[in-house]
Amino acid sequence: MAAPPWRALAMGLVAGAVLGWTAQGWRKDANLADLRTDVATAQETAATALVQATGRVLQLERTAAGQLAARTDQLTEDNHHAKTDRDRFMADVRSGAIRLSIPVASHCASAGAGPADPAAASGNRQQARAELDGAAAAALDAIASDGDAATRQLNACIDAYNLVRDTYHVQTE
Repeated sequence: MAAPPWRALAMGLVAGAVLGWTAQGWRKDANLADLRTDVATAQETAATALVQATGRVLQLERTAAGQLAARTDQLTEDNHHAKTDRDRFMADVRSGAIRLSIPVASHCASAGAGPADPAAASGNRQQARAELDGAAAAALDAIASDGDAATRQLNACIDAYNLVRDTYHVQTE
């Protein structure tokens, strides 16, 4: 007995479906392999970029640390020079080589030397002065020196801030 024609057709359809399924699987596997290769390449590129960026940041950190250390050394040197100058100045004041005085208000009634007198207001050289003793001069110098030291320290802090800001301001790149 001969097989009905629809069986041959069904067998052909089943064989075609299996063949198509297999070919589609191979194509899918090839696409997945290409995709995996692309992903691996992208990951390698990203890793290389990360290593380069990390190296650049580490170099920036080393440079900034060196510059901050140099600024700290400069501040230390400036403070040492200021202390040396202050000590020399105070030694001269104590020895009498330098005399410190301040202007004082004169309470004597002289003709034309009132508060409205322009010569008195403009800093007349003949005005009355009081000489400071050593302790008062040292106290006054300590106040000025403390202010100068604070100014030097704040300027160094501002310089350090600007250095770090300029070094790590990545938005300009």
